[in-house]
Amino acid sequence: MATQCRSAKINRNKRMKLYANMILVLLVLIGGVLGFFLAKLTTPPQETITVTKTVEVPAYKSNVLVDTADVFLFDVPLSDSLQRYIYEICADENVPVTLVMAMIEHESGFDPEAVSPTDDYGLMQINAVNHEWLKEEYRCADMMNPYQNVFCGISIISSYIDKYGELDKALMAYNKGNYGAQKAWKNGVTSIAYSEEILSLMKEYEEVSNATGN
Repeated sequence: MATQCRSAKINRNKRMKLYANMILVLLVLIGGVLGFFLAKLTTPPQETITVTKTVEVPAYKSNVLVDTADVFLFDVPLSDSLQRYIYEICADENVPVTLVMAMIEHESGFDPEAVSPTDDYGLMQINAVNHEWLKEEYRCADMMNPYQNVFCGISIISSYIDKYGELDKALMAYNKGNYGAQKAWKNGVTSIAYSEEILSLMKEYEEVSNATGN
């Protein structure tokens, strides 16, 4: 009989431990579910972050503001934004917009990714020999970026116009470099096919612009 009582007592203890474990597991599950819903209710909503790709545009200080009414957008494969930017740089550098448009058409056919066999890059075909000093002077390192390219090209032709006072000579210097242009002038060459073709294109752009009353 002592053995039977002890066995019954052991069985009751096992059942009590089993019930206790089941209750513990149930409490853990209930606590986990309650914790999940509580976290959902108390966690602030996540913010959506929009990443915008920016176009790097060379900075410059301009004393000339271009009136929007004065900007004529040519029917060429250049964005409105880039054409307005060209107007602003030209106004600041005192360079005719029609000259720049003619140069871009002749140099690259409006292809910002154009690279010539002689290492000329981008819309205004800026030669690789100029890249290093342009990077130091204007912090323009990417000649395949249309904004950086036109900024540098307009700055270069502006310096030649200021130096030589004539569009024909300025274009020769742009095409041949200072040394090549001066050598040509010493040999009596005052005009080349390059400058003649661009000046002819420039007149066509002027006619289109004038026809609109701008």
